Amino acid sequence: MPLGPGQRVLAVADDLSGAAETAAALLSRTTRTRVLLDPRTDTPAPAGTTTVFDLDSRQLSAADAAARITTVLTGLAPDTVVCKKVDSLLRGNLAAEIAALAATGRGVLLAPALPAERRTVRDGVPHTDGVPLHTGDAWRAEASAPPRSVAEALGVPVALLGLQAVRGPDHHLRTALREALATGLPVVADAETDADLDALLAATLDIDPRVVLAGSAGLALALGRTLGGGPPAPLPPPGPATRPLLVVVGTAEPVAAEQVRRLVADGAALYALDHAPSHPGPALPPLRPGITVLTPRQDGPPDPAAARSIARHLARTAAALLDTAPGPADLVLTGGETARRVLDALGVRELRPRGQVHHGAVLAETPDGRTVVTRPGSYGGPDSLRLIARALRAPAARTPPTPTPTPAPPAPKPGRTSQDHAKGPFMNATPAAAAGTAPTTAGNTGALPVIAVTMGDGAGIGPEVIVPALLDPGTLSRIRPVVVGDAERLRRAAGLLGLADQVDIVTVEAPADAEFTPGRINVIDLGLLPADLPWGKLSAVAGDAAYQYVRVASELALSGAVQGICTAPLNKEALHAGGHLYPGHTELLAHLTGVEEVSMMLSTDTVKVIHVTTHIGLIDAVARIEPGLVERTVRRGHGALVRAGVEHPVIGVCGINPHAGENGLFGYGEEEEKIVPALEVLRADGIDARGPLPADTAFFLAGRGDYDLIVAMYHDQGHGPVKILGLEAGVNLTVGLPVIRTSVDHGTAFDIAGTGTADPGSMIEALRQAAALAPSPTG
Repeated sequence: MPLGPGQRVLAVADDLSGAAETAAALLSRTTRTRVLLDPRTDTPAPAGTTTVFDLDSRQLSAADAAARITTVLTGLAPDTVVCKKVDSLLRGNLAAEIAALAATGRGVLLAPALPAERRTVRDGVPHTDGVPLHTGDAWRAEASAPPRSVAEALGVPVALLGLQAVRGPDHHLRTALREALATGLPVVADAETDADLDALLAATLDIDPRVVLAGSAGLALALGRTLGGGPPAPLPPPGPATRPLLVVVGTAEPVAAEQVRRLVADGAALYALDHAPSHPGPALPPLRPGITVLTPRQDGPPDPAAARSIARHLARTAAALLDTAPGPADLVLTGGETARRVLDALGVRELRPRGQVHHGAVLAETPDGRTVVTRPGSYGGPDSLRLIARALRAPAARTPPTPTPTPAPPAPKPGRTSQDHAKGPFMNATPAAAAGTAPTTAGNTGALPVIAVTMGDGAGIGPEVIVPALLDPGTLSRIRPVVVGDAERLRRAAGLLGLADQVDIVTVEAPADAEFTPGRINVIDLGLLPADLPWGKLSAVAGDAAYQYVRVASELALSGAVQGICTAPLNKEALHAGGHLYPGHTELLAHLTGVEEVSMMLSTDTVKVIHVTTHIGLIDAVARIEPGLVERTVRRGHGALVRAGVEHPVIGVCGINPHAGENGLFGYGEEEEKIVPALEVLRADGIDARGPLPADTAFFLAGRGDYDLIVAMYHDQGHGPVKILGLEAGVNLTVGLPVIRTSVDHGTAFDIAGTGTADPGSMIEALRQAAALAPSPTG
């Protein structure tokens, strides 16, 4: 069944974090997705809307949980796609809820695998990290024993669809699924990968779109991909460090204590509550600006019987703290029960999801403008709360070095006011070196961000532009760079440039081991390149090495060891020859950081451009462009500019056809179908997005200063003008990643590699913009 922008989708979950996670997975075409906290809400959803109900039934009796399912499905339009979020560990009232769904006569497909969290189903048996659920400790906080299979959890006969059928040819899968559904039993499907879930979803919708899709967020993500092919709009920019942020940790998961410890190490205040007292506890100090963590004191193993009372105690305390806040405060809530109780205490009945900080950590807004992040208690690594806090709160302003007087800024360009001109790090700025600042040295690191500089393809000009860029007098005044690459290759490049006597290339194990003094280049040396690797020649070895450099840098960034990544160029053909089939850096970084959709932005002093599509053919690009993708791209660009200090960006959006179609004269109405609906949504949200514009006009106006950003529909529409207007100092930014990433705007230049003639200007500018965009290190 082809699903489109007008498709109504209804989803239900048994707790709030699950409902938010499902809503984020289904944010596919626009931001018209809502989470309702009351199953009695009777507000008809317009076409294209996704509604997710939090039934709050995890702790109810089986009969009451089933009754809530029946309530929200009564009177449902027959063409509505229904998705039931189940716990991937099979907790809650699973049997009663699946029975209630089966009673609707729609049929039920149950696929609880969640590949993103390494939770799979084989032969009908759930596994976590390859260990059967009933032999592991994932149920340690539950009062009952874990089920040995999905069928045992349901307590009824099931029709099992094994991996062999799921991964067979399409017609075999459809035949097996049709036969399983014909039994009238719940169909339990094996799955280990997202591809398995995609195949199951496609087959089910093709056979009977009325079948209830019951599964974890993995199945919801597959449905989201079918609905629109991508994730939601980018997260809004972080709020000021002075706005209170209350983090309520209501989970007994072992990793939670380490998550809290790391957030406290970053400067958060900690309130550890005793278990729910029979009388009011001592008054807590007022909620202060900055970050405060509220969590129950853990004096022993978790007590499942006390979980609900602890959640209510946390909720009451959180509400009391928020009443003392000096201004509007935002929330981070871990654990579905705790999240629901806190929002109940605040009278919040609806959430509007905006995206995910990381898998399962869903950022949403309340109708009154509060930002709330919810996350299942078992999700996230040790740095989860750090990553969430950094997404919500801009770092406190850094204390800049004392500069010498600098000339007055240039006069505004025609068509813009002086207030609109030269705002933030995307605009012309006086380099720190020119201002006479002193370089940072070991023992005097200040708050400069640590930037991982990946060496790119070692057979190209990457090493030759990195060495002079890191020796540039201004570099150490802005960042603390650590190269991820090959130390010996950098030494060879220094020799080609005649700089061997001026540079000390030192191998370090980690960024924390680096020292930052003039003339020293710190390298995490992966040692992957042979000593005789020729310059300027395609090499599978160099292609694989380029991948490994980016992989290590991504891991460092996600762990918080570095605050950004700056990439030297890689060669796509070499990358593919090395066994890594990605179109380029942008897609590779998205995969490594767990993000499904990002945007490429090119930045020069003259013009900034973000692309709706990039590395695909022109015919494919036109086919892929649709309102949701346009909307998400504009939001990503808008958010990047706001974070960079442009308070009210003016954004010009190009059309697809010559003259933007000229009212239907050219093309087949693509502008009206694919672009105009997105602009209407964006303008309603207060984003100044203008268009669709003829591309030639848009770039002319941007060149004179009328626009802060141009949105190009396809690769050459944006790249051509940028390369004419500012190739030498151009910078490539990846927008939408959980980490800062900048890059040179040129390739590996095999034709001049090894000659010592490459211009390092774009690398120097990429490092400057990485410094401008990266947050301060926080411990």
